[in-house]
Amino acid sequence: MKSVISKMRADFVRVADARKARGDWSEADETEIGEAIKAAIDKGDPDMIHSWALWLADLSASIAAWELIVRGSMARMRAQAADERKAREAAEAAQRKGRH
Repeated sequence: MKSVISKMRADFVRVADARKARGDWSEADETEIGEAIKAAIDKGDPDMIHSWALWLADLSASIAAWELIVRGSMARMRAQAADERKAREAAEAAQRKGRH
């Protein structure tokens, strides 16, 4: 159970940060959900602990997947921009060479 709770805490931080950044959660939402999770842990309620843990794990995995998609897209965009710049510089150099 300790490992489930540790993972849940890490997931909660990631989910809360992402949801607040997107405007999906307010500080009050974060507090309310955090208090509900703490109450389940304090009561030692395995059903609620696992429910919260699975919900947070699913949201955290979705956030991680989206971040990977975005990073991959950004890397491809940067590579394309670099290729375009190199092609443009090569064309300009060839044009300058042709004038001399």
